[in-house]
Amino acid sequence: MVGLVGESGCGKTTLGLAAIGLLGPERVVVGGEISLAGRAIVTPELDATAPLRGAHIAFVPQDPFSALDPLRRVGSQLTRPLKLHRGLDKEAAESRIVELLAAVGLARPRSVLRMYPHELSGGQLQRAVIASSLSCQPELLIADEPTSALDVIVQAQVLRTFLDLASGMGAAVLLITHDFGVVAETTTRTAAMYAGKIVEFGSTEEVMLRPSHPYVHGLLESLPSLGEGKGRLRAIPGQPPALPGPLDPCAFAPRCPFADELCRTVEPVYAWPAERGFACHHPVGVTP
Repeated sequence: MVGLVGESGCGKTTLGLAAIGLLGPERVVVGGEISLAGRAIVTPELDATAPLRGAHIAFVPQDPFSALDPLRRVGSQLTRPLKLHRGLDKEAAESRIVELLAAVGLARPRSVLRMYPHELSGGQLQRAVIASSLSCQPELLIADEPTSALDVIVQAQVLRTFLDLASGMGAAVLLITHDFGVVAETTTRTAAMYAGKIVEFGSTEEVMLRPSHPYVHGLLESLPSLGEGKGRLRAIPGQPPALPGPLDPCAFAPRCPFADELCRTVEPVYAWPAERGFACHHPVGVTP
């Protein structure tokens, strides 16, 4: 279970879409490599994701309303991956989907199959999309704010059920979210992204309690605490850069209290793959 955090517009969803080959015709991969089980599936010259989508990699989008065709019944769409990738007939596919819909807390799951998307609420649609993503027992689940359409009261319950089902299937999960509480409670490792790049990565405990990158430290400092008074929340000064656009070698330098000439002339990087790393010349807690 890996959490991916960062401000809106930093590239989290784009990264998830790249991993499943759904960037669309206007965006392309120009560098790097995405591998699944040790095999390259995305490079600037290769996109081998088509036969993997649904069967081996599944995506839970942030907006459930755009995830389903409004002109087709929900059942035919949710059962399609099982028919296509697992060879199940209509009855077996519907039985499996009904089981998963019930597991994620959707009332009267069999009747949902006969409805059109507009007849369901956003929360019901999100549960349906989550159930469909789990149906073929993929090796990798990319969940982009998977409970954003749900009421706060049921978010934790549905997310816990989703992650428990994924864990029971042996699936790896990339959880894209703004919620540090969810990351702290559910993930084992965390990556923080800024301006399209991973700036810190490590165990969730280490990133949350001992962040090294000033950006991650600033994000955590901005969170409200139950033990503090009613003062103003701390904020990171400035604004994130607009992407695409020109960036300093360290994109966070214009907002960083520790930035100097080195940060503005030499890009800070760390080598992948690494169990722990950060891209910063002046990490938090280290005296120059």
